[in-house]
Amino acid sequence: MAQQGSPPGRLTRRVEGDQHGHGGAGRARRGDRSAVPERPGWQRDAFGPEDTDADLPAWAPPGAHPVRPGTPRRPDPYAGGSVGEAHRDEDGDRGADGAAADPVAPRPPTRRQGRAAATRLRKSRRRVYRWCGVAIVVCVIGAVTAVLATSSSPKPQLYVTSLQPGEFKSVPSACTSVSAAVLTRYLPGSDRKTTNQLSGTTQSQCSFTIDAKPVFRLLEVTTQAYQPFAGASGDGSASANAKDNLAVVRASLADPPKNSPLSRAQITALAGLGQQAFASYQRETAGDIVSDVVTVVVLERNVLITVQMSAQRSPGFSPTPVATLRAGATAAARDALAKVLTQPTA
Repeated sequence: MAQQGSPPGRLTRRVEGDQHGHGGAGRARRGDRSAVPERPGWQRDAFGPEDTDADLPAWAPPGAHPVRPGTPRRPDPYAGGSVGEAHRDEDGDRGADGAAADPVAPRPPTRRQGRAAATRLRKSRRRVYRWCGVAIVVCVIGAVTAVLATSSSPKPQLYVTSLQPGEFKSVPSACTSVSAAVLTRYLPGSDRKTTNQLSGTTQSQCSFTIDAKPVFRLLEVTTQAYQPFAGASGDGSASANAKDNLAVVRASLADPPKNSPLSRAQITALAGLGQQAFASYQRETAGDIVSDVVTVVVLERNVLITVQMSAQRSPGFSPTPVATLRAGATAAARDALAKVLTQPTA
């Protein structure tokens, strides 16, 4: 039985001599296992049929090779990597045609590296899927919002440009709006004068005067149907325009212009007269002439009715009680409102 150990010294010196004979090339390839020359035939025969796995200890795995002094250690096929890799190392990294492989050629990645790459790939795919899902959801929400916005009812205009249902197209003549009974009661006398100051489809103004000492009284009636106006509040309708003018009249009575002969008005609300109504009292002073003035304003949809009744208390004329002036103005405004309600509407 052949004893395991190093081969004869002649072989060692021969190999060293061959390496020294090649100069620097031998030293450059000292770390390459493929540069080690094959054992001579007589040495392989010395470990021939009798050098088998049967001589290995019982704990050695199959395919284990005894390590001889002076020879490179063969890799354990079960110490990591595949069996094919172990056979490739055992053959000295030679290719299929027996040629020595490139010593610097990269080896395939290990199983652990492959798992890490697969994990990174899965995470990358998940991120792509997640962002794609978010993009799809955003697109769907945007499309639904656009459909709802376009399918909804059209937006109304910024302001109306025509009379709305129920609004008056015209107003009656102010001269015929006040009944004879009211004129006879509050402006008695045969010398009463009627003056048509303004006559139109949407605006009319008329005055009634009694000038007979000791009585001087003046009754003025104005009716106006307002039209839609973009500058009015709200939607700019005719009714909104009339309501705005009602506020303007009230403000001018409460705070007259500077140097006006009229004093600040005392304003009180009137119930049961149109949609909105109020009455005011002022004193007018022009030199030696002093007059008491009562104004009644009534709002009905897009029509504004203004009735003003005054009486002098200057020398030669007896004063008229303010209550009488207010009652006369209110009665005239009620008659005018009744006439307005008979006018055609939109």
